[in-house]
Amino acid sequence: AQQAGKELRCVSWQIAGTGGQWTTTGCKRVGGDTSHSICACTHFSTFAILMTIHPIKDSFALTVVTYVGMSVSLVCLFLAIITFLLCRSLWSVSVTLHLQLSICLFA
Repeated sequence: AQQAGKELRCVSWQIAGTGGQWTTTGCKRVGGDTSHSICACTHFSTFAILMTIHPIKDSFALTVVTYVGMSVSLVCLFLAIITFLLCRSLWSVSVTLHLQLSICLFA
């Protein structure tokens, strides 16, 4: 539903390298009312309707929390992997599964 001060955009997912981004290329909002939107696109892809209330700004605090959190997580996963590999007396199917899960999360 479109409300005052909010803008609706019909978008599709565009793959770019190893990631992707939402793009309005080839899609536009052609109709609708306060509770529905009608979009028309010129291609098949993954689609969404995005609503912006205000421009999205980068947050320094969020960036710091992201990098610190990721660093701590990687260090802890590395320590878990080393522990699983070095403590052979603990080996079991459960430990092997946890080791493989830790390696996948670390990767």
